[in-house]
Amino acid sequence: MSSRSPLPSLSLRTGLALALLVAACGPSVQTSPTPVAPALPPATTPRARADATHLQPPTTAYERNWMPLAPTGVPAWLQTHPEWDGRGVLIAILDSGIDPNTDGLKTTSTGAPKLVDLRDFSGEGRIALTRITPQGDAVSVAGHSLTGFGRLLGLNATGPWYAGVLREIPLGEVPASDVNWNNVVGDTLPILVTRATDGWVLLADLDGDGSLSNERPIHDYLVARESFGWAPAGRAPSLGFAANFTEQGGEPALDLYFDNSAHGTHVAGIAAGNEMYGVAGFDGVAPGAELLGLKIANDAQGGISTTGSMMAALDYALRVAAERRRPLVLNMSFGVGNEEEGRARIDHLFDSVLAAHPDIIFTISAGNDGPGHSTVGFPGSASRVISVGATFPRAFLMRDPGVGPDPIAYFSSRGGELARPDIVTPGVAYSTVPRWNQGDEVKGGTSMASPHAAGLAALLASALVQTGKPVVAARVRQALVTTAQPLDGLSIIDQGAGLPNVGRAWSWLAGNYNWSALTAFAIGRSGERTGAAFRGAGLAPGDTLQRFGIEWAGSGAASPLDLTTRTDARWLHVAPRVRFPRGTGEMLVSYDATALKVPGTYIGTVTLWGADTMAGPVARLVNTIVVPSPSGADVDVIPVALGPGLERRWSFGAEAGRPFAVMVASGASKDVIRAYLHEPGGQPYRGGHKEEGSSGSAAPMFRVDARDVSTGTYEVIAVAPPISSSTAGVHLTQAPFTMIADLRGDAAILALRNLTGAPVTVTTSGTIIGGAREETLSGVGADTGRLAIDLPKWVKRVEIDIEMPRGDWSRFTDFGVTLEDAEGRQIEKAPLNYAFGRLSAGISRQIRGATANLRLYPGWASATPGQRWTVTARIRLYGDDTVGVALAPAGAVTITLAPGTPEGVRYATAAGPWALPTGFVALVRWSAAVGGTEPWTLEAPLARAPTPLMR
Repeated sequence: MSSRSPLPSLSLRTGLALALLVAACGPSVQTSPTPVAPALPPATTPRARADATHLQPPTTAYERNWMPLAPTGVPAWLQTHPEWDGRGVLIAILDSGIDPNTDGLKTTSTGAPKLVDLRDFSGEGRIALTRITPQGDAVSVAGHSLTGFGRLLGLNATGPWYAGVLREIPLGEVPASDVNWNNVVGDTLPILVTRATDGWVLLADLDGDGSLSNERPIHDYLVARESFGWAPAGRAPSLGFAANFTEQGGEPALDLYFDNSAHGTHVAGIAAGNEMYGVAGFDGVAPGAELLGLKIANDAQGGISTTGSMMAALDYALRVAAERRRPLVLNMSFGVGNEEEGRARIDHLFDSVLAAHPDIIFTISAGNDGPGHSTVGFPGSASRVISVGATFPRAFLMRDPGVGPDPIAYFSSRGGELARPDIVTPGVAYSTVPRWNQGDEVKGGTSMASPHAAGLAALLASALVQTGKPVVAARVRQALVTTAQPLDGLSIIDQGAGLPNVGRAWSWLAGNYNWSALTAFAIGRSGERTGAAFRGAGLAPGDTLQRFGIEWAGSGAASPLDLTTRTDARWLHVAPRVRFPRGTGEMLVSYDATALKVPGTYIGTVTLWGADTMAGPVARLVNTIVVPSPSGADVDVIPVALGPGLERRWSFGAEAGRPFAVMVASGASKDVIRAYLHEPGGQPYRGGHKEEGSSGSAAPMFRVDARDVSTGTYEVIAVAPPISSSTAGVHLTQAPFTMIADLRGDAAILALRNLTGAPVTVTTSGTIIGGAREETLSGVGADTGRLAIDLPKWVKRVEIDIEMPRGDWSRFTDFGVTLEDAEGRQIEKAPLNYAFGRLSAGISRQIRGATANLRLYPGWASATPGQRWTVTARIRLYGDDTVGVALAPAGAVTITLAPGTPEGVRYATAAGPWALPTGFVALVRWSAAVGGTEPWTLEAPLARAPTPLMR
C-alpha cells in the first residue's frame, strides 16, 4: 500500500502514478485530449505549503462531484434512506493516522463525535521520558529552558515530573516534519508529563514563547478527545497531534499520534467524512459512521507498517467495537506485492481472526501495481476480506462525466494467480487532508477505492442494525459482489465482479436468499492451495486437468450440498452437477489444449450455483492460461483498436542475461498510448514499468539491460487513455545472445553465448561508469539494518538493489529501505514491495563528499521472538556519463559467435576516472552491437562472476 505502493509500498497504496486528469486551473472543464496534471501550489518552503490554498475550493470540488459517490449509488441511497448513513457503525482506519484537527472529521451526521479514539501502534511517536527536577519556576529540557513550571505544579505539586522531546528530523519529509512551523526542520520540542487528578497529562510550549504558563494540559485522547499542535501565536497548527498514555510499573509511557503522510486522513474522509471543509453536503460515503483511527505506519521508515502493528491494531478495534456494541467495519489501504500468492503470514492471521468474528467486515486495497496480471498484493489476498480494485471516476476526466461508466484505473492491481479483486470502486477523490497537505486534496490509488467500499459496507451494516437484522460479513460481501455491474471489455481478474451499487446490494440482503458461504481454491501439483488456477507459460504436455477444493461452512451437516455449474469459456469443461456429501470436497476442471495454442491470455470461470439461483453464484473457480511468445522470438504486431481506458496484452518468454527491447506504438500520430512492462510473477519492471508516447512523438520503449532480465514470462500492456480511443501494436526484439561479465586475473571478460541457429558477428566495448559494492546484511526481529556509504564528490546518482530470498517475503508486512544523510534526513525512501526492490536517488551537491546511511526497517507480520532477516544489498554509484573511461581491448573487439558456443572478449582492467570509496570496485557498462543496431548492454562490477562463464 506500504500503502499499497505505488501500496503505495504499502508501501502506501496511493501512488499518484495516475497523472491525474484534473481541471485545476479554472472553473471550466478542460477539453484537451491529453491528460493534464493538477496545478499544485508551489512548495518552496514548509510555511509556503502550510499556508497553501486548496487545489480547488471545496465548494467547487463538491459541485464537480470530486467525491465520486454516484457511481456506487450512494446519493440515491441516502435520499431514500437518510438515516441509514452509517450511523451506529464503527469504521476502523488502519493507516498512517488521522489528523484530529481536520474539518469534516469532527462530528457525524447526527452531531456525535466522529473520532471515537486515535491510537498509535507504529512506535513512530514514542517519546522517551525521564524524571526531571525544576529550578524554581523554570526547567531545562534537552538544552531548552522553559519558564512557567508553576503550571505543572498546579496539576501535581509533589511530582514526579517527566520530560522528553519530539525530534523533527526523524519525522520524514517537509512540510509535515516542520512541526512548529518555523521553516526549520531539525528542532527538538520539549514535552513535560505528570499525573494530574484526572490522569496523566502533558504540557508543551506549543506557541514557542518559552513559557508553559499559558499552556493547557493534554489528556489521553480516549479520555478527553483533546488534540493539539505546535504553531506560532495566532496560527493554527499545520500538523495535529493526540496523546496516548499507558502506564508501566507506575511510570508513564507516552506515544504521540499524528498523520505525517496525509494518507490516513484522506482515506478517512472518503469512508466517512461529514461536511468536509465546512461545506454542507460534501460528505464521504458514510457520514453517519464513527471512526477509529489506528496508526500502523511509520513514515520515517518509509511509510511502512511496523512489526506486529496490523495485528495489534486489529485486536484493539475488536475490543473497542465489543465494548461499544457497534458493528465493525475495518479498512486498510496498505499492503505489498505477493511473491507466492496465498502464502503470506498476515493473510492467514487475518483469516483466522475473521473466521472467529463472522460479523466483522474488512476491506483492503488490492494494490497499485497494475495493469499487469498477478499483481494483487497481501493482505488484500486474504480469503475472508473484501479485496478492492479501482476505477477512474469520469468526474476527473476532461470530457462529459455523465457519458458512459467509469473506466478501470490502469494502476489497479489485477488477479491471475489469485481470483481477486472482489470489486472495483472509485479510486480518485478530493478528500480531507491535514493543514500541512493543503493543495493535495486529490489523491488516487486503490488506497482511495478501499475506504469507498468500507463506506458502502457501513451503509449496509447501518441498515441491517436499524432493521433488526444481524450483520454477517460473508453475506454483506456476497451482496456487494453478486449485484455488482461488470465493466465492459474487462475480465474477472481485472475487476472482480465489477462496480457495486449499495441499493442493489441492499435488495439482495433484504431478499433473505438461501445462500451458503463457500470457500473455493485451486490445488497445485504439490497439493498447495492457491486462490485461482494459473499457468504462466502455457500448458505443458498432458497438463489439461485442474483440481479445485471446496469448503462449506456447513461441513458438519448431515445433508449434502448439491450445486450446478456454468462456464463462460469454451475451453473449460466441468461436470454439470456436483455434490459434496459433507460440505467439503474436490472437483475437476479440464482444459481443451487445442484451443490454447495461439499466444495470448485466456481467462475462464466456472461458477457454482445452489438451489436458489437468485442468490447468485456461491463460488467462482477462476482459470488463467498465459501462452507467451517463445523465448528469443521477435514479435511484431500491427496496431489494433482500443476503446477508452481499455488494454491489450502481450506475453513473451525471456532468459536471464539476454537483454531485450519492447516498443509499443500507436497507429496514428494523434493517438496517445501508455505502455507497461511486468516481470515474471507480475512485479512491475524494476527499471520503471510505465512509459507514454505516440507515433507522432516518441513511442513508448523499454530497453532492458542484461543485468535486469529474469528467466520467465514477461507481460507488456498497452492502455488507451480513459478519455479517448487509441490504437496499439507491439514490437519485441531480443538479443541473439546472453551477456555475462567476469574477472580473470588482470583481464576483464565479456562472455557471450549465441542462442540462435546461425553465426552472429558482434562488436563489443566496455566503459567504467562508476563504482559498485555488494554486502549481506542481517538482523533479528525488528532490528534495523544499517550500512554506511561514502558519497564521493563525483557521485551524481545512487542506485541500491535490495533482495531477500523469495520464500522469506511472506513473513513480512513491509520492509523499509531509506537512504539518510549523516544527520538522519531522508535522501530517498523506497520500501520493498516485493522480495526485490530498487532505490534510486539523485545526490545533491550539498551531500556529496559526505557519508550516507542505508537504513533497513523490517516489518514482521507478528512479533515472534528470534525471527531473522537477511538481505543482499547492491550499491551502485554513478558519475558523469561523459567522463567514463573505456577499457582497452586485449584482442579483437569484433568476434563472430558460433551457435550455442560461449565465447569471451578480453579487456585490460583499468583505473576509473574517479577514486572509489573503500569496498567499491569499478562499475562497467558493457556493450555488444550487431551490425549497425543500437548495442545491447550489461552493467556489471569488475568482480569475479558467481558461476563459471566458459568451458
